[in-house]
Amino acid sequence: MRAPLLASALAAELGAQLLGPDQGIETLAPLSEAATGSLTFVTDPAKYEAAVAHALSLPCTLLAPPALEVPASASASVIRVSNPRAAFAQATARHFSPEVVPGIAETARVHPGAEIHPTTSIGEFTVVREGAVIGAHCEIRDHVVIGKDVRVGAHTLVKSHAVIGEEGFGMEKDEDGNNFRVPHLGSVEIGEHVEVGCFTTVCAGTIRPTVVGDYTKIDDHVHVAHNCRIERNVIITACAEISGSVTLEDEVWLGPNSSIIQGVTLAKGSLLGIGAVSLKSAGEGEVWVGNPAKPLPPKPRQGAQ
Repeated sequence: MRAPLLASALAAELGAQLLGPDQGIETLAPLSEAATGSLTFVTDPAKYEAAVAHALSLPCTLLAPPALEVPASASASVIRVSNPRAAFAQATARHFSPEVVPGIAETARVHPGAEIHPTTSIGEFTVVREGAVIGAHCEIRDHVVIGKDVRVGAHTLVKSHAVIGEEGFGMEKDEDGNNFRVPHLGSVEIGEHVEVGCFTTVCAGTIRPTVVGDYTKIDDHVHVAHNCRIERNVIITACAEISGSVTLEDEVWLGPNSSIIQGVTLAKGSLLGIGAVSLKSAGEGEVWVGNPAKPLPPKPRQGAQ
C-alpha cells in the first residue's frame, strides 16, 4: 500500500510553492468535482472562475498557475506550478497509477535467446523472438509481438496488440515480372521512455534498424514503415501512416490520420496537421496542412508592421 501523500510533499517533489494548509491527498478529481481530500488542477482560472472558487472553499489540493490569487479565507492547499496539467499528470503517475509487477505471464512465449530485464513485465500471450533485448522497467502488455533482434530501451511501454520488428512492405519484381519481397533483416531499435500504442506496427529495416528515439510517444493504430528514423520527443497521434525511409527530427508532431510519403524529412519542431498528406520535406518549425500538404505562412512577429 502506498504511503499517504501530503500537499507539502507533492509541492517539494514539484519544486513548487505551497499556499494554505498542508493536508492529505487521497484521490483525484476533475476541477468540477473537487472534494475533500482530492487533488485537482486548473490551467485557466479566469475561464473556470466559478469552479476554482468552489475548489478553494474545500479542504482539497489545487494545482494552479502562479497568477492565481488565493484569498486568505481559502480552505484549499494551493500548489503554484507553471504547467498544472503536466504537474497533475506527474503526480498521478507517481502516486496513483497501478504499479507494474515485473515478470513474464504464463501464456507468454519468450525465446531462450531473448533477454528480458528482471524488472520488466511481459503480458499475456505476448511473443518475444530470438535475439530480442528488452531493458529495465518496461511494460510489454498483452498479445504483443516483439520480433527477432528488436531492442527496447528502459522504461518503455508497448500496449496490447502492437507488432514491432516484422518485415516492412518492400517489394521488387523478378525477371518474369512477378512481385517478390525484399528481405528485411535490420530489425528495430526502440529508445528509452518510449510509448507504442495498441495495434501499432513498427516494421524492421531492410539492412539497418528502423529507429524510434527516446521519449517519443506513438498513439494507437499507427504504422511506421521500414527504415524510418524517428528522433527524440516526437508525438505521433492515432492512425498516422509513415512510409519507408522517412525521418522525423526531434519534437515533430503528427496529427491524426496524417500520411507521409517515403523518403521525406520533417525537420525539428515541425507539425503535420490532421489528415494532411506530406509529399515534400518540411523545414524546422513549419506547420503543414491539407492534401497535398502545404506550409502555413509563419505568424508575424509581435510588433511587426
